[in-house]
Amino acid sequence: MKDLVVALTDTPQDLNPYQSNNLHIHTVMWPIYEPLFDIGLDNNHKLEFRPCLSAIPKPVGDRMYEFALREGVTFSNGAQFNAKSVVDNLDKVAKQNPTSFRERILHDLINRVQLRGPHTVRVTLNYPYPELLFLALMTDQSSPPLGTGPFRLDSADTSGFVLRKYDDYREPAKLDTITFRVIRNPDDLVTEFNGNRLDFIRDIDTERLHKLAGPPQRIDVAPFGLHYLGFNWGSTAFKTPAVRQAFRDTIDFKQIEKRTGLQSAKGPIPPNVEGYAGATLSSAQQTRAEARSTLEKACGGKISLLYNENSYYGAELADFIESGLGSNLVNREPQPNSRQLLQAIKGRGHENGGDHYVFIYNWYSILPAAEIFLRPLFVTGMPDNLTGYNEPAVNAVFSDIQNGKISAADGYEKVQEKIIADMPAIYLGHSRVRHSALSARVQLNPKPGVAPLNVQSFPVDRYVGVDVL
Repeated sequence: MKDLVVALTDTPQDLNPYQSNNLHIHTVMWPIYEPLFDIGLDNNHKLEFRPCLSAIPKPVGDRMYEFALREGVTFSNGAQFNAKSVVDNLDKVAKQNPTSFRERILHDLINRVQLRGPHTVRVTLNYPYPELLFLALMTDQSSPPLGTGPFRLDSADTSGFVLRKYDDYREPAKLDTITFRVIRNPDDLVTEFNGNRLDFIRDIDTERLHKLAGPPQRIDVAPFGLHYLGFNWGSTAFKTPAVRQAFRDTIDFKQIEKRTGLQSAKGPIPPNVEGYAGATLSSAQQTRAEARSTLEKACGGKISLLYNENSYYGAELADFIESGLGSNLVNREPQPNSRQLLQAIKGRGHENGGDHYVFIYNWYSILPAAEIFLRPLFVTGMPDNLTGYNEPAVNAVFSDIQNGKISAADGYEKVQEKIIADMPAIYLGHSRVRHSALSARVQLNPKPGVAPLNVQSFPVDRYVGVDVL
């Protein structure tokens, strides 16, 4: 039996793709579900559509797109995938109360879904960004939902997940199973890989990459990602703009860029994503010593710093923050993984004005869309708005985009300017590179002209072109 063993650094809580909001979930669900179309970058680093469950969407009117669906597709229980399946999926997210950023974006994007034939669907959008429909991964109506991908969920427990090949997939996989093993300690990734008990590490930092035996097959990708420090917007100290600016003035951004390799950030939107070029940041207002004094007076004690000590640059960035503030002003609260970091942040909440906490977080997207770096993190009520930032002017711009009162491009630029000016977060840097490692027994056999991995290290063909010796 051909089994690919993949490292999973945390346990997904829910494999329903509409509820997903982190890369641990994506890692497991990617081979199970498919979107109407895939996305990639052309030779000029511009976004391009690639056929998947449908041909490339065809514009047929103002904000109206028609999808010609692939025929003969079935869900992993043998049920037919057809135009009604698409209508059921898109109608559901367009009409129900959204609980995740994925649902929220699709809910506000989709105006109308029409059945045009057994394998043809027409979708009318509220604003002309069809690429965001990539977020809609097709499911059936069962619970847990089934997908149309080359693998199906076989078993799951606290130690990981096993996916089994779906034999009736249009291009059967060479692998029989994919085993996702939960390995929470990053050092154990090295031990397990070097012990030949692990085939694929989707995401590994540079230091541990060089400890892998072999050397491993290495894949480097340029991701769309942001590392930022968020303020507790409910803190009485951090509600004051001068205090947030003082915090920023303590940080040595040049040293962060030099020591970590992160690219300096102009704002929340990463390079090569729309809206990036126009961002500007204010210059320092105080010396580092003056800024520390301002923070000491405003906070009246220590500032709590929450971070994932095992994430990319998590501990390193915490070191830089502590160095800038001074150890007498910071109380470090490291968390072992992203899930526990989220729990710690949400557990603190924003109601206690005397709780002057900040947190280091990273946000990545497969899709190079400005909206995904703005709405989830900064719109009121979004589940990933961890700062608690609440600005009616920002919310109103997105409402205007959805209602066609302003173009999305102009709206994104306007929103980013406002967010940068308000500073609910400090943008520490954008990732230049992320690393994946494969053991010697892994064979990649991509289709001609198709890279084996996309910008976030997920196999474009959902492991169909992966084999093991």
